Amino acid sequence: MRMRIALPLLLVPLVAFAAPRAKPRPRKPPPASPAPKPPPVAEPDADPKPAPTAPAAGDKDKDKDKAGGGTGAGATDPATDPKPPTDPDPPKASNEPDVDTLRQEYLSLRDELFKSRARANAVASQLYSTRVQIKLTYTSGRYYNPAKATIRLDGAAVFENATGGIAGDDGIRFEGFVAPGRHLITFRVEAQGKDDDSFTSVTENQITVKAVAGKDLIVSARARDSGDIAYEWKRNEKGSYGLGLDVSVKSIGRPDAPAPKGKK
Repeated sequence: MRMRIALPLLLVPLVAFAAPRAKPRPRKPPPASPAPKPPPVAEPDADPKPAPTAPAAGDKDKDKDKAGGGTGAGATDPATDPKPPTDPDPPKASNEPDVDTLRQEYLSLRDELFKSRARANAVASQLYSTRVQIKLTYTSGRYYNPAKATIRLDGAAVFENATGGIAGDDGIRFEGFVAPGRHLITFRVEAQGKDDDSFTSVTENQITVKAVAGKDLIVSARARDSGDIAYEWKRNEKGSYGLGLDVSVKSIGRPDAPAPKGKK
């Protein structure tokens, strides 16, 4: 049994060696790759255009300046240039009045007042034949300063002075025409001591006068302070006021005045 099995096994390799060998097939060479085509040659144009050139550094700066973002001569570099100067703070509003404006307004009002008085006198001269003159003098200006003086005729202010002018002369303070009859004149003088201006006084007096038709009425007033308190108080802590007003009134006829009605 063993012999039967071994015999076929021995015959298999013999058959294998006895079979003829097949010839190897020749390998085909790989197909050759096509040769690369040469690049096309550009034909020259009839009107060749110049090749673009890079802009110069100066041109770049000019272009940037035109665009608003460059750093040329006309532009500033925020990184290096200082900040532009700022305007100073606006002046603060002052509560003090404008003296020049007030002075101009006062002069304008005074001119209008003088013009109004002149017109009133012109009209009164046509209506009335009595002219009145009022004088006021301060006789103790050596020791006291008349800070303010006022004259009122029938309640209307006809003279006002705040410069002490009544102590310098005895000139006419008012002149105008009035209706014949009774009139009221008020004098007011505010004075202060020259040695000590803390001592002040006010003198106000009212008198009655009568204007006569066709005549001038002359009223002369002299205010004074004969006291010594302004300079004695520092020495002895005592003194006195000698306030007073003397007024003289007289009527004077005028040759050119029209005759009163009822008389020839």
